Amino acid sequence: MNCYDGKNIDIYRSKINDDDYSLKSNIINKICQADNNCLWIATYFGVSRFSQINKSIVNTYESSQHYSIFSNKKGDTWVLEGSKILYYNTSLEEFVPIDSINIYGEQPVAFVTENGELWIFQNGTMNITTYTISSFNNSDSESVELKKTEVEFHNIPIFESYSQGDTFSFIDSDKNLYLYDITRKSKIFIRNVEDLLNKYGKIENIVSFQDDLIIAFHLNGLIRLVSNNGYKEEEIDRSVRIFSMAKDIDNEIVWVGTDGEGVIMISKDNSIAESMIMTSLSPFLKRQVRSISTDRYGGLWLGTKGDGIIYFPNYEESWRNKSTVKVFSNSIKQDLSAYIPWESDKRFYTLTESKRHDGMWIGGAEQNLLYFYSFAQQQMTEIKGLRANDKNGKDINRLNVDNKYGTEIHGIYEQNDSTLWIIENSSGLSKINIRRENGEIRIIKQKDFVTKDIEGVSLQVFFSMTAENDSILWLGDRGRGLIRFNINNETYQAISFKKLLNKPVNDILSIHHHTDNKFYIGTTSGFVSFAFENNKVEDVQYIGSKEGLSNEMIHGILSDKDGFLWLSSDDGLNKYNPVNGLIHPFYGEGIMIREFSDGAYYKCPYTGRLFFGGTNGFLYLYNEESVSQKYLPDILLREFFIEGKRASGSNYMQNNIPGWKIKEKNANFKIKYTVPDFINGDDIEYSYFLEGYDKSWSRFSNSNSAVYSNIPSGKYLFKVKYKRDVIDNNDKLLTIPIYIQASWYKSIWFLLILLVGLVLIVLYIKKHFSKHFQLVSKEEWEKSQTISPEKTYKEITYNGERFILKDSEQEKFIQKLISLIEENLSNEELDIPFLASELCMSTRQFYRKFSDITDNITPNKFIKDCRLEKAAELLKNTNTPIQDIIAQIGLNSSSYFYKEFTKKNGCTPKDYRSRFSS
Repeated sequence: MNCYDGKNIDIYRSKINDDDYSLKSNIINKICQADNNCLWIATYFGVSRFSQINKSIVNTYESSQHYSIFSNKKGDTWVLEGSKILYYNTSLEEFVPIDSINIYGEQPVAFVTENGELWIFQNGTMNITTYTISSFNNSDSESVELKKTEVEFHNIPIFESYSQGDTFSFIDSDKNLYLYDITRKSKIFIRNVEDLLNKYGKIENIVSFQDDLIIAFHLNGLIRLVSNNGYKEEEIDRSVRIFSMAKDIDNEIVWVGTDGEGVIMISKDNSIAESMIMTSLSPFLKRQVRSISTDRYGGLWLGTKGDGIIYFPNYEESWRNKSTVKVFSNSIKQDLSAYIPWESDKRFYTLTESKRHDGMWIGGAEQNLLYFYSFAQQQMTEIKGLRANDKNGKDINRLNVDNKYGTEIHGIYEQNDSTLWIIENSSGLSKINIRRENGEIRIIKQKDFVTKDIEGVSLQVFFSMTAENDSILWLGDRGRGLIRFNINNETYQAISFKKLLNKPVNDILSIHHHTDNKFYIGTTSGFVSFAFENNKVEDVQYIGSKEGLSNEMIHGILSDKDGFLWLSSDDGLNKYNPVNGLIHPFYGEGIMIREFSDGAYYKCPYTGRLFFGGTNGFLYLYNEESVSQKYLPDILLREFFIEGKRASGSNYMQNNIPGWKIKEKNANFKIKYTVPDFINGDDIEYSYFLEGYDKSWSRFSNSNSAVYSNIPSGKYLFKVKYKRDVIDNNDKLLTIPIYIQASWYKSIWFLLILLVGLVLIVLYIKKHFSKHFQLVSKEEWEKSQTISPEKTYKEITYNGERFILKDSEQEKFIQKLISLIEENLSNEELDIPFLASELCMSTRQFYRKFSDITDNITPNKFIKDCRLEKAAELLKNTNTPIQDIIAQIGLNSSSYFYKEFTKKNGCTPKDYRSRFSS
């Protein structure tokens, strides 16, 4: 038997010794709900009752080999055994015979409704028989009353019937398929299925799903009857043989058990985004998306870092139609199908639709910087004559700019029909006056501005720009902070968030104007919110990984229709609620981009859609996205470990809540829990709190376990909550009482006895031995003491880091830690909570133990250095591709790896490898 909780699968088998607490057979005929958080497990050797709390069989019923068992969600249970009908008495914990039926032909079909009624169909008849009892838990089974009702259900005999909770479907002798709702007592004709039976054969089950019907055929797979198309058949998968199919109403999932191909899960599309991987369009499109725009004609424009501009005409209707997609490079336009990468990079960092001209303003790189695309002429034309300046304001050749980025335009603002403001990463801010002549656009005047930060250093590397209104531009510099520029009087104000927050947040990648005076700034080290009122910055706040960001490099910030912020980062897309400060990272649910790009964020003014571009593609969010309305399951306790051993069941109760009583000497425990969300389980974040010990709730994270060590005696409540979004409306809580029992020598009676004994001993010594004692001076005492030799410590070095070990416990700790890091270098989840969990200690205890053996390095930096050292070893001794090495050391950001490796080794990974290959 397999137990899947949305994260892991636990397997339960019959044991060799065949004790009373194991499965009687590994061949499971049926699993259904029993009372008291138990399950019924039906095998060829009988029915067993399995406790989901103790994770074991609690009872096996003799002579139950021929039981056909049926129950509802509450565990109300009935059995058919030949012609006998039994029910399960929860007070007596036994099956009680209550009636018998006459069987005509095959075994009848039965199911239990939500109110505990047993419904029995006999194929070939027109009737349904229902059974109701007065109680399932009366200890006097003789007084349990049975009510039996038989009604003519259909006007012709029923051929087959299939149950699915509070609804069932049946096929009559004319081969007509009906759906019946028990609660509403309504019967709906679907269609005649004689052709389907002739074509596909035996039906295992029929379930309703999103207004459609799904039919599972034993030998011919799955088909769907589509409701909005007259229930016409649509094949899902014809290649599987099927044994069973069940519907999970709460999670809106259909589970299909196959013959040899595992379990198939069918669910509705829960995507919140539409993603496009560039290589799915063309294998030659391998460069990252760096700018995005839409136009008034329904077109979508993508600027890439090397593959030119990708244009999707009327993208909403022809999203996947590759034949309509065009690729632009300067004046060259070609069909996507004919595209072959150019010899030189064609980079475009900004796309801005003109409000006053029928076209797009386009910012490029190097010698081809500024373009205009005419919708009427369907042609992209270069605007020549743009000059650049060095730090002293002198003209320079753009091809020889002393700038690590090269010359690039990262922002264009159209002030009027003849004036543009542009930002470059070499020349800073420029004002350009243009004129249209003979179908061309010419630059007739250019004014460059030298802006300086609060320390008087010139700012020239601008990567982001946004307009507050018709007169104010906000400019973000790569390293020196923010500029507020008034284009009317051409004055500016410099702002340093590093100075305001005492954090390295002046390296600005993105700017978002949220409301009238509220702004958000994305940096390489988190993001900053502030208000600008009365010509000054107010209410400055910093948000980073401690507040829940999946990654602190924030490439883009956009707000949706509900006022929530979406932030693209080097590791996933984060959603932020400005009201309560909650952050939630999203990885699945249609989001196929993991690492996002600078400048590639855009809100369509026509549809309100949010677009984000990344290293391998782009996506847009659905406007109707609303995660908070989804079904919210309860949190389940999965495992409880004491001193590293799994506890079989609770042994303590507090306010009718089961928990654990633990002796103080064994007060090291680990709790594992989960939310059984089978669709979006990876997006769930947990927070826990040990009431009476912890000062605050833990930060939300994907980790579904908590570890505590050396907890003092007392009564505690362990609590867990979770979230799948940034709306704080989830009241689901798992509570576990924990009682740490004081050691006997700490009891009040023992301490009183000890105190009395000490007093008596002191009195005895004073009376009988005082004459043998003599007081001496402090100097005489110190001279009498021998000086003990200085204690020696053990020292080890790993990856260049020195650890001082004072005892064997510290030595074991560092050995286990190094071993864990080496074994899990490829694991992206290798972090402090992971290591602490594996070492069976809390993160607080982990930090303390680590700092006890070194004060030269933090645990996070030690992990990073281990990864970089392993990368250096692979570069030196193997020919493994660099991208594969990045994966082998557990990193998912190429840019982060290159930056950190270069910082540590003084050269790029490629140059490092060259040193040893030459």
